[in-house]
Amino acid sequence: MTTAQGGYTRDPLLRTFGIVLRAFREEAGLSRPQLADALGCRPGWIEKLETAQKPPSEATADDLDVCFKTPKRMFWTMWREIKREGKHLAAPPGFSRYAEFEAVAQAMRFFEAQVIPGLLQTPAYAHAVMSYGLPVDALEERVSARMGRQEIISRHDAPRMWFVLDESALWRPVGGPVVMRDQLASLIEIATSNPRVEIRILPFSSITYAGLDGSFTVLSLPGGVDVAYHEGPEISQIVEDGTMISEFRVRFDLVMGESLPVSESLKMINRVMEDYT
Repeated sequence: MTTAQGGYTRDPLLRTFGIVLRAFREEAGLSRPQLADALGCRPGWIEKLETAQKPPSEATADDLDVCFKTPKRMFWTMWREIKREGKHLAAPPGFSRYAEFEAVAQAMRFFEAQVIPGLLQTPAYAHAVMSYGLPVDALEERVSARMGRQEIISRHDAPRMWFVLDESALWRPVGGPVVMRDQLASLIEIATSNPRVEIRILPFSSITYAGLDGSFTVLSLPGGVDVAYHEGPEISQIVEDGTMISEFRVRFDLVMGESLPVSESLKMINRVMEDYT
């Protein structure tokens, strides 16, 4: 199985959808921009569908059936099969397996170098982070899935969680001042009300190699087994090699050691929040 541009799996169902879409479009004598105008989307979205880079949304499938007057809602039927296979959320390679590990983890250690971690995001912040290039219904599915994952934080048997956020994540104005103010207020609420969650900030003044290679997570699973998940600019992957996992543990200990104490971290979050007015 190969990987499509942007980290999406080139699943046979997606390829079939794209091939059929292109055939109908060309038979109708429509260019991609013309079809995009008819559907109310961007030409780039049509290209991504035809080349299996993105999964279709239900609304897009319905619109295509109407546009081409297909028999028996053909595009919708293909969308339904894609959804059954779980490709409508088309996660980056390795993430689906990571989510399975996350659900049973007994302890979690996160370092985030760019944005607020998904498990701590507000709905508005998640919308802003994931909005690029997605139709509205697909975006809603993504946000809903992310919010669903957050149930682990309030679970009666919730794992211990340590989050280290680079200071830049506080200052990057995702969604604008109102969204950021609410997001930072949410961080403070979680950190002060949930004894199983610890949030620390790695300030700009602290420079360590351990935080320069991107975000990563170390999960401690039942039976004393650890796995790591590394998010890089080109690919995200599950790491199960013992030597590499040990390196990620060392890296986390280093960023944890360089981060501000919890009380100082909360003060910094509060100061930055006050600037979003």
